[in-house]
Amino acid sequence: MPTLDLRTVIDRHGVGGLQRRVLLLCLGVTTLDGIDVAMVSYLGPSLIADWHIGKAQLGPVVTSGLLGLALGSLIAGPLADRLGRRKVILASLVFFGLMSAATALSTNILWFSVLRVLTGFGLGAALPNATTLVSEYAPSRRRSHLMALTYCGMTLGGAVAGYLTSLFVQVASWHWALVAGGVLPLAYAVVVAAALPESPKFLARRPGRQAELVALMNRVVPERFGTDTRFSLDEPAVAARVPVAGLVTRRFRLGTLTIWTGFVCAFFIVYLMNSWLPILMTDVGFSLTAAATMGLLLQAGGTLGNLGIGWLMDRFGLHRTVAVAMSCAAVMLVLVALAPAHVLVLGTLIFVLGMFTNTVGTGFPILSAAFYPTSIRATGTSWATGIARFGAIGGAAAGTVLVAAGLHYRQVFLALLVPAAVCVVAVAVKGRHTSTMERAAERAPVIR
Repeated sequence: MPTLDLRTVIDRHGVGGLQRRVLLLCLGVTTLDGIDVAMVSYLGPSLIADWHIGKAQLGPVVTSGLLGLALGSLIAGPLADRLGRRKVILASLVFFGLMSAATALSTNILWFSVLRVLTGFGLGAALPNATTLVSEYAPSRRRSHLMALTYCGMTLGGAVAGYLTSLFVQVASWHWALVAGGVLPLAYAVVVAAALPESPKFLARRPGRQAELVALMNRVVPERFGTDTRFSLDEPAVAARVPVAGLVTRRFRLGTLTIWTGFVCAFFIVYLMNSWLPILMTDVGFSLTAAATMGLLLQAGGTLGNLGIGWLMDRFGLHRTVAVAMSCAAVMLVLVALAPAHVLVLGTLIFVLGMFTNTVGTGFPILSAAFYPTSIRATGTSWATGIARFGAIGGAAAGTVLVAAGLHYRQVFLALLVPAAVCVVAVAVKGRHTSTMERAAERAPVIR
């Protein structure tokens, strides 16, 4: 009975047809995430007009969905490590689709916010598990690139959300935009149920599913394996029965804390800009069209950056690439603050800024997936994303305070240098810690 290391088998081949299918299906999941998260910021003017509220009262609308995203991420990771990535992704699509459609029935800020928490709960479960699934199908030399491509869906969805929301608001009302945001994931869940396979590395940790794994691997790589083949995972042991506890065992504690710290800072920057950039621009005299264009350029820059960061991480190293990207983002924050208030100048700088800030947000799940073994990978990635969502909540909430206080966009951008600096330091510490772990890897126990 031959026993093969699963990672070695995947790594000795290129990216095949089934792996591309998994990538495209998970890209669809992240695109739906991007659409739903960004849609609320575009609905803001309609809610203000319909419910006769002030801009500061939109704070709960923006932050409630982010709270749901955080909670969903924290709970979904351990579930996916127990039940499988595919099941959790499918359940989350159905749940957030139903909750998004139900939000259209809201008649005030309170109910809108409650339903956004529930919608975010489903969204938070979908995103980290989709990227984890892609990482577990990818050859090691292509993992960062394929995961980064998956995250392109967030910025792509953010860009699509503006046009989708504008179309429904003009043709009908903001209610129908939310209905569409609910129908899309429900329809897509049918596609996922029919076409998305389970993770081979998850199956390898389930002795009773070896026959299923052999059949799957015969589709993943061009080799052919007999029914008596057994696959193992050459990975370090995790001394914790509860997956979440494994994240803070001695081996992983420092890496976990630095990933969380850097990720929180990155999302603080990204979500403050995503949520409040259009309003900051209109407050200093730009037209609504010009402000919306800058918001679109921010997302477009992020999409372009995501196309490249995975390749750069595979080529130059995970930690070095993320640290340099955030350092470049800090330079761009200063340039935006100092540049003349001209649409073309600011639009160009914001495009480049988005290219760096969004890619740093993409880099941290890649760091997480590479750092944790299969037994706690979904938990590690999901908890990193969930903790980072509290940074997103902080960014959106800080934007609420800054807008209400009447701060100029120049002051806001300069203030963001603080979380950018903390992020760079966290990544540097994580990189040194990982180098130490790799030197000690030969002494680590092995699971077979």
